[in-house]
Amino acid sequence: MERYLIIVEGKADIIFIKDYLIFLDSSLELKEDNRKKQQYLSIASSSKIIKIFYSGGYTKIKPSKTRIEKLQMDNGIKETYKILVIQDADDPTKDDGGVVNRIEYLNNINIEFQTFLFPNDEDDGDLETLLIKIVKHENYDKSFICYENYVNCVKKISEEKFANELLEDKNRVFNYFRTYYGMEDSKEENRKYILDYWDFKSDALKPLKKFLLLELQNVSDDEV
Repeated sequence: MERYLIIVEGKADIIFIKDYLIFLDSSLELKEDNRKKQQYLSIASSSKIIKIFYSGGYTKIKPSKTRIEKLQMDNGIKETYKILVIQDADDPTKDDGGVVNRIEYLNNINIEFQTFLFPNDEDDGDLETLLIKIVKHENYDKSFICYENYVNCVKKISEEKFANELLEDKNRVFNYFRTYYGMEDSKEENRKYILDYWDFKSDALKPLKKFLLLELQNVSDDEV
């Protein structure tokens, strides 16, 4: 049995990675969901177990080392898990932000793992940067027209900086979910990536797909 531990940042990431992995490999299914108590869920097939753990941010990975080790226990027996770290690159205005700085920070953590940074392991950004690129535009464009009208109205009655905040990727993604899922299912922990609204075959996902297939499926570059 192959065992993997994927460390992501938060609730939104854990759901996205779970749904995308199941899309890539239909033999995987949800086996255990301990997010509320221990911040992880497990998906598995007959040949592999994948635990997806959200650390609460890149700075929490090192302090979570003991918890990470506990997550690698099966029935009280220490098993060998290959660790993957999937985090936001962020932008250079944030602490340790930007691809180069974030990689440097993660490389100084005394845990052996392979790393991928949202959105594409090359550019600055985050999960939401990627999500905006994989929306189904026939749905997103209609919802954004309504949202943009709302933002323009806000500009007339409030400070422009507040309206500009509404146009940040995180808020645009939330509005997209809210439009088609409703308020409750728009919360990060309740989201589901229904393929009517998300394009999991998008070219924007190719870098992540390559990373996951290389690390989890043991395929070669030529096979990806």
